[in-house]
Amino acid sequence: MKLRKAMAVALAGALVLTTFATGTTSEAAKKTKLKTKKVSIFVKGKKKISITGKKAKHKYTFTSKKKKIAKVSKKGVITGVKAGKTTIIVKDTWKQKGKKKTKKLGTVKVTVKKKNITPKVTPKVTQAPPVQTSAVTQAPPVVTPPVGGSETPMPSSTPTGTPKATPTGTPKATPTATPQATPIAPKAKLELAKNNINAGKTTTAEVSVNKGTIKSVTWSVKDAEIATAKGDENDPTKATITGVKAGKTQVVAEAKVTVEGVDFTVTAESESVNVADSDALVVNASVESAPTEMTVGDEIGLIVTVDTGTIESIEWTLDGDAAVVAKTETGDVLKAIKAGDVIVTAKVTVKQGDKTAQDIVKFTVCVMEKYNIQDEVNFWSQYAEIKSNDDGTVTYTKQQGDQNWQGGEFGFVVPRDLVGKVTKVIIKYKDATLTPEGEKLCGYVLHYDDETQVSWISGEDHWNESLNIYGDGEIVLENKNPDKSISTVRIYDGALGGTMTIESVTFKVG
Repeated sequence: MKLRKAMAVALAGALVLTTFATGTTSEAAKKTKLKTKKVSIFVKGKKKISITGKKAKHKYTFTSKKKKIAKVSKKGVITGVKAGKTTIIVKDTWKQKGKKKTKKLGTVKVTVKKKNITPKVTPKVTQAPPVQTSAVTQAPPVVTPPVGGSETPMPSSTPTGTPKATPTGTPKATPTATPQATPIAPKAKLELAKNNINAGKTTTAEVSVNKGTIKSVTWSVKDAEIATAKGDENDPTKATITGVKAGKTQVVAEAKVTVEGVDFTVTAESESVNVADSDALVVNASVESAPTEMTVGDEIGLIVTVDTGTIESIEWTLDGDAAVVAKTETGDVLKAIKAGDVIVTAKVTVKQGDKTAQDIVKFTVCVMEKYNIQDEVNFWSQYAEIKSNDDGTVTYTKQQGDQNWQGGEFGFVVPRDLVGKVTKVIIKYKDATLTPEGEKLCGYVLHYDDETQVSWISGEDHWNESLNIYGDGEIVLENKNPDKSISTVRIYDGALGGTMTIESVTFKVG
């Protein structure tokens, strides 16, 4: 009897263990996946996001980046609000050992389209229409896809059923000339090769403009008793500056510039020209490694050089909190810590024999923010795939559309808080196979506007082959129009099936 009881207990225990083990294995093998990756709906249309392998006691959340385009309910039902594109972020939240855990399952690319509205047909008029001047009927515009683009051209439609008025005496149309927009005046900049010279010695000056062509330059100095200026006979943008006696003055360049056929006169002034006595020690210091741009987290060694003597000391000061200067075993280092501009000043003391001299060097650094590209950069694609990776990178794969001109392309809109401010975009990539040797290079387009979504707006169209995207590297896209800012970037073409993994996207403001 005792033996039977013991066997029964053992058998029951084995059954419990077997059941427990089986349930655990099944739960472990169960993997949650976001099944819905892309959704295309009409305005007021609905579509539910599908998730496979849901787990008990797990909560799944849905967030729309642009609720004005599409909204999503707590149960994952997407509703189209207005035409455009947005992204739904899907996350899995649960508790483990009393602590809240969150994992991003992925994103759903949503395209909301307008419904096609059938035009109303005007009923036929049985009564003779009054005599009137013939109306000019304007044909609806025909959208032509850009070379390398992927927008389907819309067919033009001709309304029917509209009564035609019989004109009496067709008036002659007087053509009106389209007013020519006057370009914005250019800006000039004047730089000196050396700011410090001895009396009787020389330096050179050069003037440049941000756009247009310099035709001629009139050179002068504010105080002719301190220095003189003489223009170069072969290059009007350059001049020779000669020190006369100890003191300070500035060089002035008045340039005549032509921009898009329009002539402008712009003036630029140099920094101070410091003239010392002929026997004084004069030094010109420079920071060879001085950067103009950095990204948050970057560190750059500061290398100071002088044209004479030996450096005794360097005193650094900073105007702005976007960076700091740190002392290291290998020398001074500039560290970028937050987005913004900072003016860096170096006071350099030099000694030669029994003489001592000083020079002050200044440069401005723009520290740029590196955004979380999966959550803060609005990627989109057509006839291509955009995939978010576990390491925070994004991989683009080119595909082919139904038509030859529908080449795979991708792009993004700058973060909302930077719209209307961005002048340069830097895309760092790795493992790229978009343009292997012998394959077609990639083109790109920069759009300008205050748009916060992808649209066909005016910008710089670089339809010619221009970008070699292969291996590891970075793409630097900078607008050539100083009066505009970048809102949208599009990159297209390359090898079919080619890929590019984007590691970071950096935006320069101003």
